[in-house]
Amino acid sequence: MTNQQDFQNIIKQLRTDADPVALMRSLVIQSGGQWADHSDDTLFEINFLGIAGLGYGAAAAVANWVENAQRTNTVDTAA
Repeated sequence: MTNQQDFQNIIKQLRTDADPVALMRSLVIQSGGQWADHSDDTLFEINFLGIAGLGYGAAAAVANWVENAQRTNTVDTAA
């Protein structure tokens, strides 16, 4: 499996998982990153695989990360 396929699988998993926040948290921590567990909807930033996601709360930040990752993936596969 190529890195591009891995990247596409991560995007797909995050789009279809019942709890994308828990999945993203797990992916970030497994990669050696840090995750701040906040229960409120404060500004939240995710930087994973060189892609940023921002939002008020982790769920919004994960959704924004997926959106940005899809855009990056579209550009990469078109090149």
